[in-house]
Amino acid sequence: MVRVLLLLLVAVLLAYALWQLLHALRNRRREARPPTPAVVATDEDAEADDGDELDDGDEVDESAFNYAPVPRPDAPVAAAAVAASEGEQERFQQELELQQLRRDIARLQAQHAVQQREIADLNDALTALREQFEANLAGQGVSPEYNEALVFARRGLEADAIAERCGISVAEAELVRSMTRRGDTEQEDPA
Repeated sequence: MVRVLLLLLVAVLLAYALWQLLHALRNRRREARPPTPAVVATDEDAEADDGDELDDGDEVDESAFNYAPVPRPDAPVAAAAVAASEGEQERFQQELELQQLRRDIARLQAQHAVQQREIADLNDALTALREQFEANLAGQGVSPEYNEALVFARRGLEADAIAERCGISVAEAELVRSMTRRGDTEQEDPA
């Protein structure tokens, strides 16, 4: 169960890291886009705008709404340099993220190994407790109706007090006390 949870946790962390990587790359591409240049008015546009107001019947010259930027002669060289530096930055960022992911995976693997050792130790302890419990059950061998009398006998009560509290005869109480003493001496002398 724990192993499945750990594997699920690793899968979720890897999916989250991948999502963050893709999100960062997408944001970087948005930031890397050059801003659209402002519209530069030409002399012809300025002369056309001086005092000319449109009447209701005049047609609009759609060439005035042409916002396409005018390329400069050195723009391809600058664009290539910017693209090259952006490519290097992107590769560098990807390498950093890859290193971080490797460190995270190594850390998760170390945690997983520690948890596996702890699980093995817990399994060993559980097995030992189970064996001890089964040995105690086998050693009791007393009828369930005398369990309370057995508890009182182990506490050291006299046979009369045990008989009175449990509603059994004094002879039965003496028998329970003798069984308790015999069981205690057997546990002290395992040889």
